Amino acid sequence: MADYETLTLDRAIRCAPDRLFHVITDRDLRQRWSGPDDESVVIIDHYDCRPGGREETRCGPKEAPEFNTTSLFHVVTPEFISLTETLAVGGETMSIALCGHEISASATGSALRVTLQITSLVGAELYDDYRGGWSGALDKLATLAADPDRV
Repeated sequence: MADYETLTLDRAIRCAPDRLFHVITDRDLRQRWSGPDDESVVIIDHYDCRPGGREETRCGPKEAPEFNTTSLFHVVTPEFISLTETLAVGGETMSIALCGHEISASATGSALRVTLQITSLVGAELYDDYRGGWSGALDKLATLAADPDRV
């Protein structure tokens, strides 16, 4: 039985919106911030960030990145990125999510709102993993984007 949840995560990021867009969409930078913590890894095996493009990743603990994601980009503009992401383990689909990234200017740099509309095929406990994973990744994104010496 499928289960549904919408998560909205907001971050104030100390950089210009064009820089934030670059850090979100650059393949190498994306690999650096996408893992939620230092024990996790995101390996991008295929990356084509444009409408109709595709991203394929392996992610999880550094010693065994057992999760696979396949994402399809639908909208890619400096203000809004929309993609659908399928999460699988061992070939079994665990969830499908519609992910929206809204980027806007703020008094201190940029405001980022990420909205995840998730369909879990393995139960509601998956939402805590989504929240923790995305929260950690967005914290790393904010740190990376705000530090011009790290990019």
